Amino acid sequence: MKEKKTLWIAGIIAVIALMAGLWFVNRPKPETGAKAIVIEVADKEGKVTKFEGRTDAEFLSQAMDEFKSKGFEYKGETGQYGLFIKEINGIEASDADSAYWAIYVNGEYGMYGADQQPVADGDTYRFAYETY
Repeated sequence: MKEKKTLWIAGIIAVIALMAGLWFVNRPKPETGAKAIVIEVADKEGKVTKFEGRTDAEFLSQAMDEFKSKGFEYKGETGQYGLFIKEINGIEASDADSAYWAIYVNGEYGMYGADQQPVADGDTYRFAYETY
């Protein structure tokens, strides 16, 4: 009976170790060094404003802070799920309008928040005002 219990525990530990290893190999990896990126802002009417520059940022939120000197402004708050962006360039995504700021990476809907999105050379990051 004890041998079966020990085998089950060893099996569970092996599965956990395998899953952790797979996550470690496949997690998003930030690039380091100077990267040329574009940050775009699509407002309520669909008008797009571009901010281009170079950054050493590893994650998008760090690049957003660097691009403040180029006129890119945002307000947000950090919660249990990371940075929640409330306003970009004076345009607030209000709950009354069921609006939010979506993040697109190279034209595809982003899979990470701004503080977890790795920055890669040549990428375009678009913040789009959207409603649900």
